[in-house]
Amino acid sequence: MGYGGYVSAKLPPPKPSDVEAAVQAVKSMDAVEMIHKLVYNCAVQPKEDKFRKVRLGNSKVKAVLGDTPGAVEALTALGWSLEEADGEPVLVVPTGKFMTMQQVRVVEAARDKLAKTLKDSHRDNTSSLLA
Repeated sequence: MGYGGYVSAKLPPPKPSDVEAAVQAVKSMDAVEMIHKLVYNCAVQPKEDKFRKVRLGNSKVKAVLGDTPGAVEALTALGWSLEEADGEPVLVVPTGKFMTMQQVRVVEAARDKLAKTLKDSHRDNTSSLLA
């Protein structure tokens, strides 16, 4: 029994927004970490052009974001736009658009949720091996 004799209500979690769902669809911790770093840098230093453009042809970016299903879609949901520059795909934050700390928190929440999921699945796999 809760306060005043009322039964506490267990409400289902709210449905995630389109942006939250897109970021949560990424199942690679490395990709979520890179998305966090890109969005955080844009939010903290919004006038720096070097943080507002990501070349998908870069070997490290291609290995982490390009090869992970849903990673580029998550960035486009966060406000980045996919363009072509010098014959290679580039993610750019459009002029006049700025990343906010709210978007950073969305990515952090997705990162924490993914870390918990990976930890739980690792624990389940370890316990099944011991049985």
